[in-house]
Amino acid sequence: MSAFSGPRTPKEREAQACAELAYQVFFSHRFPDFLSGASTWPMVLRERALQDTFAMFDGDKPVSLIHRFERDAIVHGCKIRIGFVGFVCTHPNYRGLGLASTILAATMNKFHEDDVDFVCISGDRAMYRRAGARPVGGRSEFVVNPENVGKLRPKVDVVSIRTANLSDAELLAEIYDREPIRFIRPLSDYEIVLKYRHCVGQECEFILVRDGTASAYLLATTPQASEGKTLRTVFEYAGDRQLILSAIWNLAHETELRVKVEGDDVLGRMLEEVGIERVLTKKPGTIAVIDFAKTMRKLLPFFASRLPATLTKSLDFAFGNERYVAWCEDRILEIDGVTNMVWTLLGAPPNETITNVRVSGSMRELCERCLPIPLPSLEMNMI
Repeated sequence: MSAFSGPRTPKEREAQACAELAYQVFFSHRFPDFLSGASTWPMVLRERALQDTFAMFDGDKPVSLIHRFERDAIVHGCKIRIGFVGFVCTHPNYRGLGLASTILAATMNKFHEDDVDFVCISGDRAMYRRAGARPVGGRSEFVVNPENVGKLRPKVDVVSIRTANLSDAELLAEIYDREPIRFIRPLSDYEIVLKYRHCVGQECEFILVRDGTASAYLLATTPQASEGKTLRTVFEYAGDRQLILSAIWNLAHETELRVKVEGDDVLGRMLEEVGIERVLTKKPGTIAVIDFAKTMRKLLPFFASRLPATLTKSLDFAFGNERYVAWCEDRILEIDGVTNMVWTLLGAPPNETITNVRVSGSMRELCERCLPIPLPSLEMNMI
């Protein structure tokens, strides 16, 4: 390791070499140049992308790098901060030397300094697990297709739908900013996805829905042919849920829609009520919790909105050596192990079981009424 310098932020004069490294690792077999490949994960083309990169160098040559960025989010009135990690790459001749692990450790330390609560990493590998990231649940998928779309007919309204363009960025932001669970996004987030028409490596588009008085949108992949049928995935939606249900009705007559629903969002209940099956699934990537106690304290107003005042007025949190504790007066919640803690807070993936959790008395209400913590859809901002 002493033969290498870093991790550090690359200088402007080193930007091209960093792009060439990422191109060689990720895109050279599919795209003619770095921009063509990176535009499929457009958040990495943000204005501050270079400043949000750590790299290791062999002399003046970058040989391993990781990109990151952060967004504030609102969860039922509470402000939290979510970090993203992606473009984790090491030159083939320099693998197995611990370079990426060193950069990832520095990245997680930076998130801690920046008061980040949750970190979403694009992928699942041993290195990410060692950093505390785990696959998590808390999400459902509903498949609406030409065979079952008729079930929605009694519940839908007449709406107009169209593909959004760059001039619609402000409208999309206005619709999204009314969501109770959302990122605090700059307008440039919408503009860059609209410009490159991709997110999470897939071609996608915003679909605007209107009925004359209200607006909503869906962020969905463009139609893709697979096994003799046309598929689309809805990653995110915002606005009036009745409009969204009506848009699904319009789109699913000729295309199979796989609609991702976070937590207990009302759209999921609406689809269940008409007989569309809920299938539990995972959030994308893996997610780490940076500071259990600090994050839980940030969420105290959310807990207070759902729990008796006698419980929340003395509620506190601590953690150490993979023991995570919440307590109030003579009641306690104890969680052993990083995996069980992450899953308790954010939801276990399908077919996984949370273990080594002890809860007594009224602390059960915290688990039943407030956990898992709802997060906004992640795909649009992933890198």
